[in-house]
Amino acid sequence: MEQNFEKSVDVYSLVTNRIIELLNAGTIPWQQSWTQGGIPRNLISKRPYRGINMLLLNSLNFPHNLFLTWKQIKTVGGSVIKGEKGHIVVFNKMLEKKDSDKGEKVFFLRYYKVFNIDQCKELPVEFMPKETDAHAPILLCDDVIENMENKPKIVFKEKEAYYQPKGDFINMPKIKSFHTIEDYYGVLFHELIHSTGHESRLNRKEVTGKIIFGSRDYSLEELTAEIGACFMKSHCGLSIEDLSNNAAYIQGWLEKLESDKRFIFHASSRAQKAVEYIIGGPAEKVDEADYAGEIIVDSPESELAE
Repeated sequence: MEQNFEKSVDVYSLVTNRIIELLNAGTIPWQQSWTQGGIPRNLISKRPYRGINMLLLNSLNFPHNLFLTWKQIKTVGGSVIKGEKGHIVVFNKMLEKKDSDKGEKVFFLRYYKVFNIDQCKELPVEFMPKETDAHAPILLCDDVIENMENKPKIVFKEKEAYYQPKGDFINMPKIKSFHTIEDYYGVLFHELIHSTGHESRLNRKEVTGKIIFGSRDYSLEELTAEIGACFMKSHCGLSIEDLSNNAAYIQGWLEKLESDKRFIFHASSRAQKAVEYIIGGPAEKVDEADYAGEIIVDSPESELAE
């Protein structure tokens, strides 16, 4: 089947504009907690949505973060409630460039729509969520840190938090220096995300290379750490306090996003891989070709079932 490389819709702009819309409304999507709703997953496959899709779906604030494609709804005999609209998620992969003698690859990006279970009716009972006992968040935080493979050394020598790539260690203020235990783990998770960029782990150039304060690489790594820390806190069941919801903070990210439509894709992808590395998931080293392709294909009626 011949591949269609015709550019029809700028998916980067489509998704980034949605993030900008949320920021303008005073909502910081990477600081939305899914403690109650659960990590966004596909109802049928049970697979969690990753990267940018986590931010997009979690910002909707449904009681249960469980979604289906239109095709899945029809397959199980359900239907969409009249007037409800689908929500954008994206799918991406690398494809070999047509007519390339050197095996060149291009980045293939498409979007499709999913519906939350609260937007549907007549879904089979066996697919619906069951109530589970709450876990102990602080114990889970300790377990995650203790079980991280190839973790950096954590020291408590100075009254500031930072990750030092050269020595591969994290310095943290003592726990009593923080207002709450949640604040402590939030900062520690931020630095742990930075540490995954070390050359012995995911080898992010934003950590291993020479970084200039205020540069794109510096901003990208900071947003990666911030999104990753929020992912980690939600994974452990900690509440996320929106302490950074102020005009200057929001304006800074609006400027970054409006000037580079791929910025949020880079950051969320790196954050997801960092979190998966820490919790022992299927992390992969960052490919510099991530989200750098030329092909953008629109497919709102995609039959892909994540």
